[in-house]
Amino acid sequence: MRIRFSIRNFSLLVFVLLTAALSASDYILLNRNWRFMSGDSVIYSLKELDDSDWRKLDLPHDWSIEGEYHPSKHISDWQSGFLPAGAGWYRRELVVDKGWNKKRIILHADGIYPLSAIWVNGQKAGENFNGYIGQSYDITNFLVRGRNQIAIRVDHTKPLSGRWYAGSGIYRNVWLQVADPVHIGRDDVWFRTSEISQDRAKYAVQIDLKVDGDALYELKTEVINKYGLIVDNSKIKCYESDTVYKIESEIKKPSLWSPDTPDTYKLRVMVYRNGKEIDKHEQLIGFRSISFSADQGFLLNGEPLKFKGVCDHHTAGAVGAAVPDDVLYYRLKLLKNMGCNAIRTAHNPFSREFYTLCDTLGIMVMNEGLDGWDTPKAKDDYGNYFQENWKKDLTRFIKRDRNHPSVILWSIGNEVYNPSEAVQSRLVKLFHELDPDRPVTQGGADPTRGMKADYESEFLALDIVGFNGNGEEVGEFERFHEKYPDVCAIATEVPHTYQTRGVYRTKTQWRRRDFPAPWEKGDINWDKFKYRVFPIPDLATEECFPEEKANIYYQSSYDNASVRISIRKSWQRTTSFPWLMGEFRWGSFDYLGEAEWPQRCGNFGIIDVAGIPKDAYYLYKSLWNPEPMVHLLPHWTHEGKENTLIPMVVYTNCDSVNLSLNGRSLGTQKYADEQLVWQVPYEKGVIRVKGYQDGKIVAEDSARTAGEAFTIGTKITRGLANSLHPEVIRIDLSIIDKEGTICPYASDLLQFELSGHLELVGVDNGDPIDMVAYKQNSCKSFRGKSMLLVRKIKRGNAILRIHGNGLESVQLKM
Repeated sequence: MRIRFSIRNFSLLVFVLLTAALSASDYILLNRNWRFMSGDSVIYSLKELDDSDWRKLDLPHDWSIEGEYHPSKHISDWQSGFLPAGAGWYRRELVVDKGWNKKRIILHADGIYPLSAIWVNGQKAGENFNGYIGQSYDITNFLVRGRNQIAIRVDHTKPLSGRWYAGSGIYRNVWLQVADPVHIGRDDVWFRTSEISQDRAKYAVQIDLKVDGDALYELKTEVINKYGLIVDNSKIKCYESDTVYKIESEIKKPSLWSPDTPDTYKLRVMVYRNGKEIDKHEQLIGFRSISFSADQGFLLNGEPLKFKGVCDHHTAGAVGAAVPDDVLYYRLKLLKNMGCNAIRTAHNPFSREFYTLCDTLGIMVMNEGLDGWDTPKAKDDYGNYFQENWKKDLTRFIKRDRNHPSVILWSIGNEVYNPSEAVQSRLVKLFHELDPDRPVTQGGADPTRGMKADYESEFLALDIVGFNGNGEEVGEFERFHEKYPDVCAIATEVPHTYQTRGVYRTKTQWRRRDFPAPWEKGDINWDKFKYRVFPIPDLATEECFPEEKANIYYQSSYDNASVRISIRKSWQRTTSFPWLMGEFRWGSFDYLGEAEWPQRCGNFGIIDVAGIPKDAYYLYKSLWNPEPMVHLLPHWTHEGKENTLIPMVVYTNCDSVNLSLNGRSLGTQKYADEQLVWQVPYEKGVIRVKGYQDGKIVAEDSARTAGEAFTIGTKITRGLANSLHPEVIRIDLSIIDKEGTICPYASDLLQFELSGHLELVGVDNGDPIDMVAYKQNSCKSFRGKSMLLVRKIKRGNAILRIHGNGLESVQLKM
């Protein structure tokens, strides 16, 4: 089933984002009117400091993404992304009025990367060593009536803090909570379900709350369905001697949560003192059952279901780590429409908004808390702080996310260096104690120990064994299941394939042999390794596109550039093993970092770093989304290749497809889960494919030979303005001829003029070797396409003008 989304749906989602997991305590979004200074000084924490010459900005903010790429001067490297890091300070005034008397004032910082410390009126209020897990600070005793000063130091002076680009700064929301002294903590409500069926669902709500003995306190709960109707309610009395309260009840005829029917309810918990409500906590919940077995794999609501998953990093190209809700929604919707039903948060917790969107869109989550453990994988990463901080950090992580119906399983690491059974056991124990309802897995084995996994020493303390690259190798799944027939397994990072949008080669390429990764250089023995990969046949005896061979940083979009296995073969194997729960491919979007100069990103994604789908996106759509579709590749503009045989590939889920060129049929092929290929002599014109189901045409695609570039095609994806977040609008740009056909080799530089209440958020083109300045008013096209993001900061008329040398200009009213 395909779920369609409209602006009206998005309005609901935005409302949900702003209200989920917030209480009747006053929550104030503290994102606006901050001052920022790059650099470091002890005086920056002082209340009396004059910061009027500091840069004024709104959060979220990532200062690294605003910088200039350089191969050496920033100290960052091929893993962390060649962008500047350093230290930075944020300051903001906070006015405390008399209405806050006898209140607790709590500052919630949802994400500051990587290390942070907070001062209030010159006094240190706390610090955090995990940039992915938010922290809350009770700052009540630091405040005075009237003007106060908050100062936050962000320390990224040791920039090798991750194996991918992670950003720098306060990159998620900051909230101020003004609460009664007796109140429910932000993550102190725990919702659990049991005995779920179509007829009824039992549930329990556990609330951590400390009350005083001077009044009569009560807790009330309500469960509210999607129509706003209260379907159940309960209440209990509170006593000074207790700190944990539990309410158990059930609802009739629950609407069960699943990727196809992501029905959610609202849980409302209210605190009463002497009959008056003093606090209220609301959050989304869902009713669904999960189970895993070595026989049937994963069952959701009693039905077998494969994870059709992707691995994703938390950054988003041109905006870096500071991802606006509109951009996050666009990315998730793109994956959902492809047929993706699951995301692995590689390799760290994501934003609170991410999980709420997954709840409402119907995307399951493998929630990964750590990359490594006590041995750093990057020189300056969390491994240096693990021993002293892991338990309190992961406790915050688990309590934050355990109520989300979208969170299906936890992951405690990824290809952990020097893993010990003792550390793994402590981690698994903590997750089981704080959430016994979900299983725990781990991504892959220690890569420093060779390609073969040592299951007994690394995996068998887990509930589910996770396979990374080794799961792509010939016979690996079979050997595992033969030796451990009663152990559950999932492909946590399978497959690894490469593709550059708009680039094609007809000869198969293997990474180890043809374009080795930085970590593989000097460690290549293809003659031994080739027996462990699944063959991918060449599409032609001679390379049809020899002009593409010169750039080793571009890979082919034919699904013939890989590490060990093709996309199609990987999914065939995943579906052939009932005991294998599914796969999470690496990756979804191209991401910054983990690429050697002159690259800014690799080509792992099925969507490029600008958010533009590649051909592989449509291959997955044919495999994962049942809605009839056809997709034809490559394009049909091949000047100088007249009469050359071009392999034309069709991705489809239809019964059969017919290909025609300039009205002449080139034959019909039946689809039987294998790639469909026609060898077509090139001639200018239109090549068209039609998909048939039960003898009827149900899908079409075509490609036309492009003429000279004439103007700029635009596609606008609107966000939604609201009182908390200004609208971010995406504009996809294409260089097109007079007929509207995209010019697939165009590289025109486009200039942008913004007037009215518009500001530039970022530009990009998806080219992995174009060191784009993301915040400039121009962008070069790559393979005919680019995009820009603008923010509408106020209501009213706004104009975007787009120019290109020799192209007809375009003007858009926003």
